[in-house]
Amino acid sequence: MNKKIKRIFQGMLFILIIIGFIYIGTRDFDTDEVVDNERFDEEYANVDKDNVFKYASAVDVYASLQKDAIIFMGYPANIWSGYYANILNEAAKASGIKEILYYDFYLDRENKNATYQSIVLSLSNYLMTLDDGTQELYAPTLVIIKDGKVMALDNETAFTKGSLDPEEYWNDYRTGIKYNTFVTMFKEYLE
Repeated sequence: MNKKIKRIFQGMLFILIIIGFIYIGTRDFDTDEVVDNERFDEEYANVDKDNVFKYASAVDVYASLQKDAIIFMGYPANIWSGYYANILNEAAKASGIKEILYYDFYLDRENKNATYQSIVLSLSNYLMTLDDGTQELYAPTLVIIKDGKVMALDNETAFTKGSLDPEEYWNDYRTGIKYNTFVTMFKEYLE
């Protein structure tokens, strides 16, 4: 009799555990997942929550180089990227661009990621070659792809050095010129 009660107890315990797993598995947990535009706003103080940026991995970017895409490449530690992204975002919204892929390539470049290297190779005709013959992506960079072909690559401030900081560089005049350049690029892309 004692064995029978023990087996019934074990069976009920097993059933309760299964019910618990089913309950936990079907429960909708609030993960507080941050959407891309909010995450971008958190990483780039210059850009507000109402932005067009969508995070993309190296694989996403490489695949996008074969079709139509607008890709912004940078990383938050690069202060030039934030100023550039702000102008890019405002021009995109004014032009009706709904999405710009954002690729934070810093770790991929540092780790010599194979997909990152494939991206660099795909863009090699448009990138600066250093004295040692190497090519890399530098922040900030914008690439516009149409029908699998590079329509535009802009990395104007990726090589700005010296005592000039982005706040001084991006005065009203330069900001206006870059904004208009982006609007023109987007108009051509949308045609």
